[in-house]
Amino acid sequence: LILKLALAYYDGWVEVVIYPAAFQVSRGDADANGVVSPQQQALSGESWSRGPVILSWDDVATDLAGVHPGHNVVVHEFAHKLDMLNGSANGMPPLHADMQRQRWTDSFSQAFDHLQQQLAHHRPGLNAYAATAPAEFFAVVSEYFFTQPQVLCQQAPDVYEQLVLFYRQNPAQWQ
Repeated sequence: LILKLALAYYDGWVEVVIYPAAFQVSRGDADANGVVSPQQQALSGESWSRGPVILSWDDVATDLAGVHPGHNVVVHEFAHKLDMLNGSANGMPPLHADMQRQRWTDSFSQAFDHLQQQLAHHRPGLNAYAATAPAEFFAVVSEYFFTQPQVLCQQAPDVYEQLVLFYRQNPAQWQ
């Protein structure tokens, strides 16, 4: 991710924390009455807006071995960090001056909607997790961009082209 981006994209990053395996976090979910129930969740990675990237080494190693094509927790979490440079994670990282914000928005919105339609028919072309929120869509398509660019080119060619402009590289040409 860092290869072609200016160093300013990494300002304010604090640290990377690596656990040996999936780590537990406690999250509170509020019900309809506002009662918050804590729930334990095992994670392979997490990014904090003004804090570290946290990774499970087991999951990093699994991804490097190519066990789950199109999946890479390191790319995913660092994509979230880039996304949060504008504030909250929303699928819109700070774009370069030569990029068109409306083109990015149109490309990503259409592909996100298309994935949700595919999911409704139980035939997603990308990891279904990408359909949960625009921020997750950006992180997941970033994973595909670097690990399976041909799949992303086929499933969301306009998104792929926007990521070529954003990341300043073209992984489909590396193969």
